[in-house]
Amino acid sequence: MPLERIYTSDLGRALETTGIIAARQPRTVPILPMPELRECDYGLWEGLTYQEISERFAEGWQAWLRGGRVGRPTGGEDFLTLQQRAGRVFDTAAREGKTVLISAHRGPLRGILCHALGLEPIFRSRFLMTNCSLSALECHPEHRPRLILMNDTSHLQALQKSCAGEDSTG
Repeated sequence: MPLERIYTSDLGRALETTGIIAARQPRTVPILPMPELRECDYGLWEGLTYQEISERFAEGWQAWLRGGRVGRPTGGEDFLTLQQRAGRVFDTAAREGKTVLISAHRGPLRGILCHALGLEPIFRSRFLMTNCSLSALECHPEHRPRLILMNDTSHLQALQKSCAGEDSTG
């Protein structure tokens, strides 16, 4: 699908993915790196396993698992804050009336879905977001955005077959 603009996290993995997508477009597409699309700031939890977090920060971990407006990684940001910052980028993109791509991380993408669909933050865990998956929202000024594709990875099948073929041929 030809894109007219790409909003992306300004972090390496998202920028690299965005570059690959932009290179396959029929014409040059503006790429807008946005710090607002960075993953959640996990504060003191950064780099720890779930097991380590649950042992060191038991109360905060339980509040985070409950979701919604409660729970904040120790020294980090809560999901509502993440949802609001990612939601502002979505709102800007939706107002443009163009075909845009938002390339980001799981947390901001879940935040965008909750924001766009009018769902409370507690519903974030109901959205499976696989790496390199596609989700699509159709936006019209007179209506709430409509989810038309969710967590699709069918575009990866050819890559998986190609990799499997390389492995078997040595």
